[in-house]
Amino acid sequence: MKLLIVILSVVLLSCDSNSSPEGRMTNKLETIRQEFDSLKKQNAMILDSLSKLSQQVQELQVKK
Repeated sequence: MKLLIVILSVVLLSCDSNSSPEGRMTNKLETIRQEFDSLKKQNAMILDSLSKLSQQVQELQVKK
């Protein structure tokens, strides 16, 4: 009986999100989503910088 309780305890404690294919896929999708969000922010910052640079170039051309 004690052995059964120990085995069940080990089985229950070892079950986490990485122990099943669905759990691993969920973790991978979450990581991909976070990376995608980060890339979107970086893209927005780059576009903002390009817009400011373009504006500065136009101002310089007007001054000529």
